[in-house]
Amino acid sequence: MMRLSVLASSSRGNASVISAGGTTLMVDAGISAARIRKGLAECDLSVSGIQGIFLTHEHHDHICGLGVLSKKDPLHLYCSRYLVSDLRAGMAAYTSFTCLEHGSCVQLGDVSVTAFNVRHDAYEPFGYLIEHAGRKLGYLTDSGTVTPDILRRLQGVDALYLESNYDPEMLENSGRAPALIDRISGDWGHLSNGQACELVRQLAHTGLQHVVLGHLSPECNTPRLATSAMQNTLDELGLSECRLHCAPMANRLPWIEIH
Repeated sequence: MMRLSVLASSSRGNASVISAGGTTLMVDAGISAARIRKGLAECDLSVSGIQGIFLTHEHHDHICGLGVLSKKDPLHLYCSRYLVSDLRAGMAAYTSFTCLEHGSCVQLGDVSVTAFNVRHDAYEPFGYLIEHAGRKLGYLTDSGTVTPDILRRLQGVDALYLESNYDPEMLENSGRAPALIDRISGDWGHLSNGQACELVRQLAHTGLQHVVLGHLSPECNTPRLATSAMQNTLDELGLSECRLHCAPMANRLPWIEIH
């Protein structure tokens, strides 16, 4: 069995923990070290028990807790070559780094993690496919569009953590500068509620157990809008057995079990 718990998820900070077969890893550490430690404690875990932290990209809401976190515990970081050079100076000397490229596959215990490119205005941003005992968890965030390769990588997943960042109408009426609106809604920005739904339509199969919506914008989306759109999509697809979750912006989403 594989388990996923989201410690926090929004444009203000992101961190998730995955556990399977005696191996525990994190994806991103974009909240304070204190919040990470608190969230892990609620999972009956500690930083010392994390075998690896996989980073999607260098933006503050995905890495900001790492420096302080590294002062008390050795961290094992997996990320792009650019991010290694960007982070090294701010980390404790005993932090270890493993450089990833598109298609890199890392084996940690009985868990394999494959990195794949996404489209975002960052240096070498990644999504991840996490596999254990024949089960697959797709992790896709901060991608302005869904490429054919992303679709190929995520085919047949049993669970999907998926960015559902903004509602187009709320974004348009947000009062933000036109350039920022264009950035968010562009091909190198973020996925809207509608784009998230379209991806699920293309990945739909009867074995899909969970869809977890994440990285909602506090200003340009609401959990109600995101979940309503996705639940309608799941209903249209006849996926009555698939459970829909929306990761809270400030609190932990309890363990989700992937059988």
